[in-house]
Amino acid sequence: MDATLAHVIVRLKVGDCGVWKKVFEEAGQLRKTYGSKGVRFFRNLEDANEVVILGEYSSSDRARELFQSEEFREATKRAGVSGPPQVTFLDEAGQLPA
Repeated sequence: MDATLAHVIVRLKVGDCGVWKKVFEEAGQLRKTYGSKGVRFFRNLEDANEVVILGEYSSSDRARELFQSEEFREATKRAGVSGPPQVTFLDEAGQLPA
């Protein structure tokens, strides 16, 4: 694994998951511009309006630039995100057995 890769967990509340997903997919090029290597998203089983995203980026600096950009703020508004997303930057510390 490339040691410079960064992982980001984003937790957010949405009004409608279908609307959010459409806008999120449309913003794919924006994420790539900031070094996205791919993302996965999950829905909370207890709260269908809570979405958790796990993203991989070329660097934590580039990922931080994305989350601070005006384009990101505009996309979250269009997607119906309520409140500020909770963003956590991660540095892989190792792997453990299953």
